[in-house]
Amino acid sequence: MKTIFASITSPIRSSITIIRISGSQSIECLKQLGVKKEPISHQSFFHKIVFNDKKNIIDESIITYFKAPKSFTGEDVVEISIHSSPFIIKSIFTKLLSIKNVDLAQGGEFSKRAFLNGKIDLVQAEAIPDLIASETEAQHRQSIQQLQGHLGKIYDQWTKKIIEISAFVEALIDFPDDDLPPEITKNIQSTINDLQKQISNHLNDNKIGQKIKDGLKVAIIGAPNVGKSSLINLLAKNDIAIVSEIAGTTRDIIETHLEINGMPIIISDTAGIRSSIDLIEQEGVKRAIKKAHNSDLILYIIDATNPIIFPEYINERTILIINKIDKNSDFSDQKLFSNYQIHDQSKFVKISITQKINIQELVYELEQIIKKLYPHTYSPTITQERYRVALQNCLDSLERFNLENNIELGAENLRICLSEISKITGKISIEDILDLIFSKFCIGK
Repeated sequence: MKTIFASITSPIRSSITIIRISGSQSIECLKQLGVKKEPISHQSFFHKIVFNDKKNIIDESIITYFKAPKSFTGEDVVEISIHSSPFIIKSIFTKLLSIKNVDLAQGGEFSKRAFLNGKIDLVQAEAIPDLIASETEAQHRQSIQQLQGHLGKIYDQWTKKIIEISAFVEALIDFPDDDLPPEITKNIQSTINDLQKQISNHLNDNKIGQKIKDGLKVAIIGAPNVGKSSLINLLAKNDIAIVSEIAGTTRDIIETHLEINGMPIIISDTAGIRSSIDLIEQEGVKRAIKKAHNSDLILYIIDATNPIIFPEYINERTILIINKIDKNSDFSDQKLFSNYQIHDQSKFVKISITQKINIQELVYELEQIIKKLYPHTYSPTITQERYRVALQNCLDSLERFNLENNIELGAENLRICLSEISKITGKISIEDILDLIFSKFCIGK
């Protein structure tokens, strides 16, 4: 296998760049860079990078060596810290590429080798880009838990249980006349039922893990000129949307990213909902309605001076915002709700964006509903849709399992379960089942 190398620091110009080299020729690469010192594993040392002779100094560097298998990839690894000069980086890359059987690493190749060498599982590998991309406390907490193996441990525990059940079932099939423990049949179904409950509870998570990773989608909707663009500018603390007295100014979706109550939020300003003969505005309204349907939370703004409500967009995910209350002191929310037969009035707030009235109350209400819908959790959660699909397939197979039916079909359902979970972790072998069969039972004695 080739020795690979790449920069593992940000491509954005900084003072220091770290080049990682991984593979059996890591030490040879150091020698080609003019390093004569014999490195000691897990220790750093200062050395000059020189080519050809000592006069041709390329840079001064800090070098750290990690001897296999105690490294990130499980191979011999060298990390070279150099100054981030494009000339220095290019010179070192060119030198390394001139060495036989040494090549530039492909995207994710270090993590791939770590997985192939048993240093991490697939769940941990997928946490690495999430950790790098994390911008909020919730995203960081979730990705670091996954990288530390907390989520993978749950799947490993389920895998071990399914393997154990499979071993029992295979034994019942292959050795029906042998003296097997009498409690086996009784315990199999009990364990199956327990697994079903655990996996079902894990799946019934309101997709909080994926929401933390991708961001909670919040749509601002309402009639034209109710203050939608002003609200997104206020929340973003930036003039990202055009504010105008002319109705229909916003035609397309305008988005910005925020952090509220520790959650990443993608908040969208939309076109005012109304009938129009303008084809472009009609398209804008269609997009606004679609965005509302696909959002996790809706901020529905109503103009206190001209209240218009479309009740079909009001549900448990909606916060009603009565704007411009400074211009209508006689506004009656009870009369408004009565006219539109809105019975759930628990989530509404009266504000004035221009006069900054009750803005903190609005932010508080927004925080509370986010906290209610997506509470902070320190338990590992599903972060990838592929995990969800595989676990649902596993649960379906467990629900089909029944010892009163054909036992070979039951064994097949268990094999499907193992296959689905292995798609998540990347770990399973028929040897696992065979080892357990012969370690648990004294068969053929």
